[in-house]
Amino acid sequence: MVVTASRLHAIRYYHEFKRYLERHHYDDLDILVAFSGAIKDIDRAGEEVEYTEEKLNKRADGTHIKESQLKEEFHKDEYAMLIVAEKYQTGFDEPLLHTMFVDKPLSGVKAVQTLSRLNRTAKGKQDTFVLDFANKPEIIQASFSTYYRTTLLSGETDPNKLYDLI
Repeated sequence: MVVTASRLHAIRYYHEFKRYLERHHYDDLDILVAFSGAIKDIDRAGEEVEYTEEKLNKRADGTHIKESQLKEEFHKDEYAMLIVAEKYQTGFDEPLLHTMFVDKPLSGVKAVQTLSRLNRTAKGKQDTFVLDFANKPEIIQASFSTYYRTTLLSGETDPNKLYDLI
């Protein structure tokens, strides 16, 4: 999951990832994007285009994926990445999520809820990974401190201090 700062950022990430997949001939891999409403942006030809989630999310056969179908489609092998703008940051109970790239400031309960999307068990899932481009560790630690006595950050090795729930 890639957590973006806005709907516009989600659309631009989507297009860059699609170009990367095409450029490197990844025909068996695709991505999905999740955001609400419609947003306008300028395409590569300089034309203004209005984007919606359904317009961007397509199956290999070209059919569009409706919002109500997105969670089900994410379970298919070809969809390895989900780019989100607010949507699915909270309340998205998806055990398959393993890795999260964060490109948006998070704090408080929003930080806890967003990062906790990875906190679901699944067969073969041994760990999780977060690569955060936007937040300082002390802000994330402070966000979790309301709910946990101890927060273990990368580099610390005391397994007895892993998220002791209050």
